[in-house]
Amino acid sequence: MNETSKFAVAAWVAFGVGSSGYLLMIPTIGYATYFHTQVAGGGVKAATYWAIAVAIALILGGLAAPIVGAFVDGSGRRRLVICLLTAIACMSTAALALVGPGDIFFGVAVFIAAHASFLVAKALYDAYLPSLGPRESLSVISGFGWGVGYAGSIACFFLCLPFIQSNAENVDPGTFRMAFLVTGVFFACISLPVLFFFPRSASSGGSGSVPGALARLRTTLWHWREHRDILTFLLAFYFINDAVVTILFFIGIFFKTTFGLSVEEILRLTLLFYAVGIPATVGFGWLGRLWSERGALFITLAIWLVLIAIMALGHGTHIPLTVAIVAGLVIGSSQSLCRSMYAQMVPAERNAEFFGFNALVGRASAALGPLLFGLVNAATGSQRMAMASIGGFIVLGGLIIAYQRPTHQSQRQAAAA
Repeated sequence: MNETSKFAVAAWVAFGVGSSGYLLMIPTIGYATYFHTQVAGGGVKAATYWAIAVAIALILGGLAAPIVGAFVDGSGRRRLVICLLTAIACMSTAALALVGPGDIFFGVAVFIAAHASFLVAKALYDAYLPSLGPRESLSVISGFGWGVGYAGSIACFFLCLPFIQSNAENVDPGTFRMAFLVTGVFFACISLPVLFFFPRSASSGGSGSVPGALARLRTTLWHWREHRDILTFLLAFYFINDAVVTILFFIGIFFKTTFGLSVEEILRLTLLFYAVGIPATVGFGWLGRLWSERGALFITLAIWLVLIAIMALGHGTHIPLTVAIVAGLVIGSSQSLCRSMYAQMVPAERNAEFFGFNALVGRASAALGPLLFGLVNAATGSQRMAMASIGGFIVLGGLIIAYQRPTHQSQRQAAAA
């Protein structure tokens, strides 16, 4: 790896660190809690407003990602676009500090601007992976980026801790929302190397315009049979990601209602989860290189099934701690392995476009799992049964990958030989 590529990898990892801090402090815990309790006043309506905000951001980000990806592939402006989108996400995140109690629609609008732009920037960020090293190193780079990114969550959390030490219900709103300003500045500063060290992407020869991007997408969809292996893998990823997203969405509620944990106890378990995730995700990346990415992924899927069984059947005060440790082993590991496997399948000249489709699938898969969880929970009155139902998604995803013929990957290996 030459010096230029080393700096590019370092910048790529840095973006992952900054984005992880954003994900923890805005959509996961910080702003989500503040909006629900302080901006929208709590209750059913507050949860509805937040659900609408998240859904709109997911839809906009998911639909825009393939279009923007096709545009930057055709124009060769990937670095410029990712920098612009990251700047919008960081400024919008900082602007959340202006959202006060009762500013529901302003709070929704600013969050949508921040999260939708972040989602598209994240898709372009993922699309850089194939250009950062040789095929056999991608699982290591992906795992290292994902694992070290968790350190960003921990660092950003402690930077914001002086403003959020009390629960959102008790802390002064003006103090609490300063955490969003800190998060925006943190994300911007940590991601700054992208501007200087990300490689410039060459144009693939297509039209560098929005109509041209749409035409490229139509061509891709019309000739979908030429990319059957990619679409099959995306289907498997849909199911796996569905399970991951559902568990992430409901694990806090599960701990609170099933085991009676306080918010502070849940936050401590969250930090433990991230601490375990750093070495585990890096380690599974190395395992993918030394042994087999598919084999390493199947190990993580087996651990997922064990985790779901523990959540569905486990009793005792030690169960939440066990769940946090086991979840830390696999949540980043399975997703980073999927990312590196996908990076080896996509056409090199259309990385951003196909990673845009990957982002679209990821956003779409945020719906089915939570819906199934809610239906099973309503029908049985048991969150344990609802968690158990999610195991079916893991099994389906694993079976699809097990029977897939990775033609693009095989062709690249043959060419390298």
